[in-house]
Amino acid sequence: MKINKKEKAEKQKSLIKIFKQHNGYANYKDILKAGFNYRYINETLDSGVITKVKNGIYKLEGTFVSNQGLIEISRAIPEGVICLTSALDYYDLTTFIPSTVSIAIYFKSWRPKIDYPPVDFYYFSKKLFELGIKEERIEKYKIRIYDIEKTVCDCFRYRNKIGIDTAKEALSEYLKRKDRNLEKLLSYAEICRVKSIIETWLQAMV
Repeated sequence: MKINKKEKAEKQKSLIKIFKQHNGYANYKDILKAGFNYRYINETLDSGVITKVKNGIYKLEGTFVSNQGLIEISRAIPEGVICLTSALDYYDLTTFIPSTVSIAIYFKSWRPKIDYPPVDFYYFSKKLFELGIKEERIEKYKIRIYDIEKTVCDCFRYRNKIGIDTAKEALSEYLKRKDRNLEKLLSYAEICRVKSIIETWLQAMV
């Protein structure tokens, strides 16, 4: 049975309503539960009304807030934690502009396939994965991200990958903050096994 233009518009309006109820995002089950089938989802994807973040999670086109990539990855990988250069950028501890979202996952976790945005995965041991996780709110959305001290320590842990200059800049910018907590930083540094190198750079900077 062919659907006329009015019925088509009403159907699309009903679909968009589902996304708006979930702040611009919806998962496959929510859409099916509302009476839409897989074929209609694909048709709507082709038309550009919605886009796929990963299998089973979709975004309403035009949904945009600051730190969009962090929100989308947090939606796609709720068990992950924003880390390294993405966390540095969030805290304004770097002049580097990341082209990918960095996210930490427990090393035994399955690595999901993400369609968008580009993402770099980092596998952490249980102890280091759980250390320093905090929840931040970006407008209506929640993300999991490492706190500032853990982020600085992680940057020194991964200095060979992200660059020692990025790690040094992060520490330098951290020292300028009024809310810095050197005792907490060094406590984390000891757990992360980067206390020696951080103390060396602290002595040079302070």
